[in-house]
Amino acid sequence: MEISFEKGKFVYCPDGFNYQEVLDDFKRAKKVRIITYNISGTGNVDPLLEQIKKLGEDVDVQIITNIPSRFETYHSSVAGEAMRSRAKHNIEVYLKKLNPESFTTAFSISFNFFNHAKIIGTENIVYIGSANFSNESKQNIETGVIIEDSAFIARLYDEFFEDIKNNYTSYFDDDFNLLRLLTLNLITKFTVHSAKLSDTLFKRTAYDIYDNVYFSGEDLAELVFDLQSFQDLDGLAENTYSENNNGYNDDINEIMARLSEIDVNWLIEIASDDGVLFDFVNFNYEQTWDNCLQKYSAEAYDEYLAEYVEKAQNDTMAIYDSKKQDFEDVSDIFIRGIDSIIDVLKLVEELIEKYKDTRISADIDNT
Repeated sequence: MEISFEKGKFVYCPDGFNYQEVLDDFKRAKKVRIITYNISGTGNVDPLLEQIKKLGEDVDVQIITNIPSRFETYHSSVAGEAMRSRAKHNIEVYLKKLNPESFTTAFSISFNFFNHAKIIGTENIVYIGSANFSNESKQNIETGVIIEDSAFIARLYDEFFEDIKNNYTSYFDDDFNLLRLLTLNLITKFTVHSAKLSDTLFKRTAYDIYDNVYFSGEDLAELVFDLQSFQDLDGLAENTYSENNNGYNDDINEIMARLSEIDVNWLIEIASDDGVLFDFVNFNYEQTWDNCLQKYSAEAYDEYLAEYVEKAQNDTMAIYDSKKQDFEDVSDIFIRGIDSIIDVLKLVEELIEKYKDTRISADIDNT
């Protein structure tokens, strides 16, 4: 694989992180990508991982790391057993420090046991060099390049990262991890959707519609997209059934039953093109008034203009009131549907928290 880049510079920072400029960019990043051979294996508090934990919930973080001293096989000799013991210690440290549930972001951790590459970046800037994502790297002689070529960075993540992930082992087993990531993503998004609906479309005390609509067409498009994504939840949940944990399966069955009670297709219909919420949110007063006035174009001239302008205004408000009423008729059912989605997502979140320790990938600890 070969990817050319521009806007690069060589970096060497004695007693510091070569990738400090990347760390400084974390505060405005929406995407963080890290490939490292190791992380710091000592200390309860890891300053670098603490910076990841401070990122917003909407930041997409993916880390791929090796685990030093973990080997494919261990001999039964004294030396081999010592290596096994060392590997087990490192594996336990890495599983504890990189537990996705310790992070508030959309955090994905994977292991590639052949990796020795070091890449640390955001969507804006990336470091490629010899330094690991570890505090100890400040104590070594490390070099690399800092690149601010957005086209190169996008290709690097799309092509190289995906190639590395072909031989990765996720922290949790794959099906459980997919369910976890979708749930974390959607619970944040639907909480925002619910707040926007309540604050700008509904009065909190009752589901009466405000005359001024601030819930935008763009907000509505995002809501429809997330409703469509929510439809994948039942399939992902079903894929996580356990062969030996009946308690887990019972909890999944309860979630599946709750999912079946939500008419997501109806919610999508209401919010999509020609749906009553879509028509209400996307109502254009000026365009509608102009169309109404055009109907009176033959009569609306000279001394009659003011009369027909008023008629056009009245017609426009009648159309608006009709669209408003159409949505008012179903608004309580619609918002309860959104609330039901949040309730189910919280149930899945509780399930993930309850069973996470039992769903760590068995391929990580081979000791």
